[in-house]
Formats: sequence, structure tokens, C-alpha cells
Amino acid sequence: MLGIVWDDKFKEIAFSHPMIKDIAKERIRRFIEIARQKLNFIEIKPEKATIDDLLKIHDESYVKKIEEVSKLPYIGFLDGGDTIHYPGMIDDVLLVLGASITAIKYSRFIEKIYIPLGGFHHALRQRAMGFCPINDVAFTALALLEKGERVAIIDVDAHHGNGLQEYLYDKSILKINIFAYDGKFFPGTGKIEERGIGDGKGLNYNVQLPLYSGDDVFEEALRILEIVPDFNPTYILIVGGVDGHKDDGLKSLNLSCNSYNLLGLKVRRISLNSKVIGYGGGGYGKMSSECMVSFLLGLEGKREEIEAKTFSEKEKIEKVKNEINLLLQGFS
Repeated sequence: MLGIVWDDKFKEIAFSHPMIKDIAKERIRRFIEIARQKLNFIEIKPEKATIDDLLKIHDESYVKKIEEVSKLPYIGFLDGGDTIHYPGMIDDVLLVLGASITAIKYSRFIEKIYIPLGGFHHALRQRAMGFCPINDVAFTALALLEKGERVAIIDVDAHHGNGLQEYLYDKSILKINIFAYDGKFFPGTGKIEERGIGDGKGLNYNVQLPLYSGDDVFEEALRILEIVPDFNPTYILIVGGVDGHKDDGLKSLNLSCNSYNLLGLKVRRISLNSKVIGYGGGGYGKMSSECMVSFLLGLEGKREEIEAKTFSEKEKIEKVKNEINLLLQGFS
């Protein structure tokens, strides 16, 4: 059974730069329309989080800053020029965080839950970053860990989930991050040798995709998911960012919707003994909504091909193949 955490207010929420804010909103609006046509799911209304909930994951000074800028009568930036603030923003932030709280509660009864407006993996404890005012995924992971659950995270996005890695680097949570990387592409983090420390030692995996990689490279990268069943998680959190699509406005990869459908199929296969909580992640292109639904169709076990498969140079395939082999040899 699939549950989608949904509130019509999601259609009007975007924390991204003003130049792409409307595109981000349109993705969420189109997603729910297409999902209602193609998917069988239960709609779950999110509760609103509290300031105390927010303080579990962010510093008090930063939370106060969000509260203060929410009272200003104009739009500005929370960070260096990516993540906006606007009048009444705090209410939207609490609704977004509340979606994760709701997902945790309902996961007792529903095996797979998806939050289309979520997956803000760049935010740090003390500041916003990369269109992310809060880190809802870290909140969920830590809340589940505190409950004694065994958590695995699969973070697939055009951009490395630097905030999520920082929060959980020393935690006994399996963390797999698949992203575009050339050493400079935002946020520029995610070295292969960063494997975790303390309780998280050996549990952090960064899979770097060469810029403009196609479906064939992505499929090769997904071999890393072989390690998930060995970890035996009770929960799998998946950030299914679709900003790696070939037509995305923040061009970085050359993926088609086929890759996201395959991701869903793979997650379904490795989650037979796990609950799944998924997040929509990033996406700023005309096919973003379709890719999100293709992922969920895969999660239901349905293959969908609405675009031609994309291909890469042999060198890119070999690079990722060697990378995955190296990481698989280091699993413990």
C-alpha cells in the first residue's frame, strides 16, 4: 500500500530562488494531478510541527532567525542567495516538517509513504543552503534511530546531500548518496573516501556520477544498492530528486524518466523487510512531475517507459563501474 502525504498548501510552497520558484511550485501541482491519474494511493493529511520539533534538528539561534524573517513584509534570502524567506514562511516550514512527523506515525500501518514536497538535504544545523531551509530527512532519520529502528538512506539527487551527511556522519545509519560531481558542481562535496566516523564508520557511501551521465551510467551506479539488504534496515528513507533529468533547468545529468522508474523498482526489491519513506527532492524541469510518478510506479512494481533511454561515453561508464567495485569491496 502506498500513502502520499498531501496538503493543497503544498502547491504554493517553494523555498528556491525567485527565478525558479514558480517552476518548483508547478512541479508539485502537476505531480498530484498525474499521480491521481496513474497511481493507487491513500492521501494522508500532514500535521503541523511545532517550534520544539524544529529545535530537535536546528540551533535555537537559527530557528529564531526563521521566525523573525517570517514577520518581514518582503522577500529576502536566508543564505548567500539561494534559499528565500518570505512573509509567513515559518508556517510553511512547520507544515513541511510536520509531513515527516506524519509519515513516521502512519508508517506503522502503511508500508510505503511518499512526501512530494520534502527531501531538503542541504540544510545544516545552523543555516539554510541550496533551497533548503530545514533538513527534514535528517529529522526523520534521527527520530527513527531514537526509536531503536535500523535506518538506511538512499539519497539520489543531482546534488550531494551535504547537510544530511554532516548530520549523520557519525551515526549508525547506512547512507548512500548518488549525485553529479566534478569537484566544483554545487555543493562541491561528497568525496569517495568519506566513509563515516564513530558509530557511522564504514556506513557512508558517496557515488559520484560524471556530469551529463545518462541512464546507462545511473543503472551502473544503482549496483551500490546491493549492500542495503545486508544492513537489514527496518526503514529505508529515499530522497528521489529528479533534477538529474536531461531537460532540468539546473542541467547536470542526462537522465530520462526511465532512471527514476528503475530506482523505484530497485528500492521495491531491496525493501521487502523494510518500511519506506520517500521524498520528492529537487526538480526544476518540464518532466519533473512525470519522473516523480515514474519512481512511484516503480515502487509499486510497475515498469514505465515514456522516454527513450539515454546513453553515455564509455569512459563515464567505466569510471562509475570501477567506483562501485571499489565501494563494494570496502563494505563491512
